[in-house]
Amino acid sequence: MENTVYFIGAGPGHSKYLTLEGLEVLGNCRLVFALSPYPETFRKYLAGKRVENPFNYLFSEIKQEVETALDNGSVGFLVPGDLTVFSPFFSLVEYFGDRSRIIAGVGVINAAAAVVKRTLDLPRVSHSVVLTSPKRIGRDTTGTVLGTLASSADTMVIYMNNRPLPQLMEELAPGFGPGTPVAIVYRVGLDGEKVYRGTMATIADVVGDDDIFGFESGKPSMGIILIGDVLDADPDPSFWDRRKELFWDRERRKD
Repeated sequence: MENTVYFIGAGPGHSKYLTLEGLEVLGNCRLVFALSPYPETFRKYLAGKRVENPFNYLFSEIKQEVETALDNGSVGFLVPGDLTVFSPFFSLVEYFGDRSRIIAGVGVINAAAAVVKRTLDLPRVSHSVVLTSPKRIGRDTTGTVLGTLASSADTMVIYMNNRPLPQLMEELAPGFGPGTPVAIVYRVGLDGEKVYRGTMATIADVVGDDDIFGFESGKPSMGIILIGDVLDADPDPSFWDRRKELFWDRERRKD
């Protein structure tokens, strides 16, 4: 079997979010690139492997490192967060082309929604979800763009926040009222996991001086922000009966 470069969805940081396929291919890798805290939280699955921080290398250097390592075995990248959004690894996926495979994992948004026991889509409450990051939008236009996005979505998920919370809430004010529920899930699935709940008007006070976005430490943000009425809304049980009648009963009648 030809050696392969695997980009393995590793979720918010704990190995419990690794899929069975991810676990299988990780076992075949001799060299694994992983950011903190993955070398620690995946320790038992990385035993005996060479583990490197991918951002210790320039792009040209990491390409060569992987090329050399492929002569002796497969190479894995534990991809943090969500493979589908805000992932920095796709230039490597593109470079290795047919020699690479992407292994889906449990993304941060899925894990965070599970922690707060919410679906982000709910009939008559939320039918559109915006995933965004003020860090990616850019410093100069963030307020305008965030306000516009907030006006067009029922629910918003914010990754990698780099704005003080009072400022961020003010920028989102054009789309969400002050009473709109907000939940911030910090260190999803890791030791120290914590959920901050409030509203657009109160969440900054709820968080207080806790450095959940790494402003003081300089470390990467470990908090994901969920905003929308869906966080507090009660689901309408009648939709269960409607689905049963419209879909499942009809399928049975066909049989």
